[in-house]
Amino acid sequence: MVAAVSWWFVIEVLGLLALPMTLRLFRHLPERGYAFAKPLGLLLTGYLLWIGASFGFLSNTQTATWFVMLLVGLASAWLWQRDREGMVSSLRENWRVIVATEIVFAVFFFGWAFVRAHNPAIDSTEKPMEIAFLNAILGSERFPPYDPWLSGFGISYYYLGYLLVAVLTRLSGVIPTVGFNLAISSLFALTATGSFSLVYNLWASDQGQQLRERLSGILWALLGPLFVVVIGNLEGVFEVLHTRGLGSRTFWEWM
Repeated sequence: MVAAVSWWFVIEVLGLLALPMTLRLFRHLPERGYAFAKPLGLLLTGYLLWIGASFGFLSNTQTATWFVMLLVGLASAWLWQRDREGMVSSLRENWRVIVATEIVFAVFFFGWAFVRAHNPAIDSTEKPMEIAFLNAILGSERFPPYDPWLSGFGISYYYLGYLLVAVLTRLSGVIPTVGFNLAISSLFALTATGSFSLVYNLWASDQGQQLRERLSGILWALLGPLFVVVIGNLEGVFEVLHTRGLGSRTFWEWM
């Protein structure tokens, strides 16, 4: 539980650091893209660390990670000063959808972390390769990271996604195997909030300002994560039910 809370807190901090950038970049959306602050903050932090460690300007350490976070924060502070009144006004106008976005993220993140806690094995499909890449990145001072299978060589494979997971793992202070499972929960939650934001903005773009303030928009927006991360994953549930012998042959043929 402590590890999950620590991981969640780090993602929240990265989101806050990139929030002014998000409000500026997505300024034409009704809620100015609040839900995209978290992935943007993580992406910018990981990308700047990758650039610095690839060209030798930085080392792949926690101190260097804090440094690039500071750079992201300074850039956001500059944007905040340029449009402070507009951003504050936007946050006040959209406080309902902002609170709803945070609730959606927390529910899906901690919910899926609970699921992974009961099935944390990293021993099927590409998971052994992925945990090997994660450990290699955490143990490499420069990029590309060392190849865990071919001594003396670097990874000749795309690894930025694993680098982003390594950033969260290092900042949250969890062990790599726990970080691996929390990363799965993060992908689940970020996909949920992204689809939530997309549906809300589509709905709000077609409404007047007064209608936007109604809770009905948030209820419609919940269809996003429902269809994308819930219904989209029901096939696995049906597989389990079928293997348990539940349901008639006619039902499964119909399905």
